[in-house]
Amino acid sequence: MGVNDMQKSGQSQRIEIFDGMRGLASVIVMIFHMAVWTVYGYSANEYKIFANSFWWVATQTPLKLIWGGNEAVLVFYIIGGFVLARPYLSGRKLDFKPFIIKRWIRLMLPYVLIIKVTVMLIALFGAWKHDTIDLSGSFNVKWKRVPNALEMLLYFVGYDYNLNILSGAFWSMVQEWRLSFILPFVAVALHRHSTWKVLGCYAVLQQGIEALTNWGMRSDTAWLAQLSESLNRTNYYAIFFIMGAVLAKHLPAIRTFVQQHRLFRILSACAIPFLIPSQWILAALGLSFRVRHALLLTGLGIILFLLLCLESPRLTAFFKSKPLLLLGKLSFSLYLTHTTSIVLFVTLLGQIIPPEIALLLSPLFALPVAYLWQKHVETWCLDLLNHFKK
Repeated sequence: MGVNDMQKSGQSQRIEIFDGMRGLASVIVMIFHMAVWTVYGYSANEYKIFANSFWWVATQTPLKLIWGGNEAVLVFYIIGGFVLARPYLSGRKLDFKPFIIKRWIRLMLPYVLIIKVTVMLIALFGAWKHDTIDLSGSFNVKWKRVPNALEMLLYFVGYDYNLNILSGAFWSMVQEWRLSFILPFVAVALHRHSTWKVLGCYAVLQQGIEALTNWGMRSDTAWLAQLSESLNRTNYYAIFFIMGAVLAKHLPAIRTFVQQHRLFRILSACAIPFLIPSQWILAALGLSFRVRHALLLTGLGIILFLLLCLESPRLTAFFKSKPLLLLGKLSFSLYLTHTTSIVLFVTLLGQIIPPEIALLLSPLFALPVAYLWQKHVETWCLDLLNHFKK
C-alpha cells in the first residue's frame, strides 16, 4: 500500500481510535482524582510515602497507568496537537481571528460555564463541606471559600491563579487555551519549512522563554513571580502539542517504518508500560531526576502507543469499541465536570455514609452528569460554533 493510499484509508480509523483514547484518558483522570482525594493515595502520589505494599505497587510499577493523571493529560495534549495541526499541514490557510473565536466557543465557553456552576455550588455547600467532610489535603482545599471578584475575572480570561480551590482539572484547560494562540502558526511553519528548521527555531524560543520565566519566578514581586510560574508551565506543556503536530506531519512515513519493522513493534510494546509512567518507575529505582524530564519520556511512550494502536487490529478494535467511543464522545464533558460532580456528591452523600465510600461511588453520579452536560451544554456550544461557521 502506498503512503497516500495508507493515509486516506487510515484517516477515519485514526479519528475513531483517538476518540476512544480520549475516552479512556478522561476516565483515568477521574480515577486519579478519586485516588489522590484519599489520604493514602495523596500521600503516595504527592510525597511517595506509602501506607502499605498495595500503594507502593499501585504507584511505582506500570499499574500507575490506571491512575496516571498527568500522563492522561499528556494524551489529550499530544492528540490535540495532532488534530489541530493536521488541517494546516494539508495546506489550509490560517485565518487567525475566526480560528481563535471558534476555539474560544469550543474550549473556553464550556469552561466559563462550569466555573460559574462550581462557584454557585461553593456558595451553597462549601461551608457545609468544610465543616463535615475530611479526606486528603487535596480534597479538603476544594470549595474552601468562594473566589473573590479578581479571581473570577482571572479565571474568565484564562489565568490559572488559585484554581485549586475550584477543581483539580481546570489548570490544563488554561494551558490548552493559551497554546491555541501558538500551535496554528507552528503547524503552518511545519507545512512550509523542514521539520528540523522549525524545531530548531522553536527550541531557541522555548529556551529563551524558559530563562525569562525562571528569572521572573525569582522575583520578590508576588504578581510577577506568579505570572512567570504560570507562563513557565505553558511554555513547558507546549512541547507535547508540538510532539503531536510533528507526528501529524510525518505520520505516513512513520507508519511505513513501523509496519516494516516487527522488532521495533516488539521493543516498543515492551517499553511502553515503563516509559509512560517513567517518573514513577525511575523513583522506584532510586534514580534522581526532574519530573519535567521524565514526562518527556512519557510523551515518547504515548507516541509509541499511538503508533502501535494504529497498526494493531486488536488495539484498534478495542479503541473503536462502543463503550470507549461513547466515553470519547463524553470525554471533554467528563474531564470538565467530574471534579465538581464528585465533590458535590461526596459532600451530600458523605453526610449519611462514610465519605470514603461516597468517593468510591461517585462515578455513578459523575458519569450521568457528564452525559447531561455533553447533551445540553456542549451540544449548545457546538451548535453555536456551527452557526458561527455559517
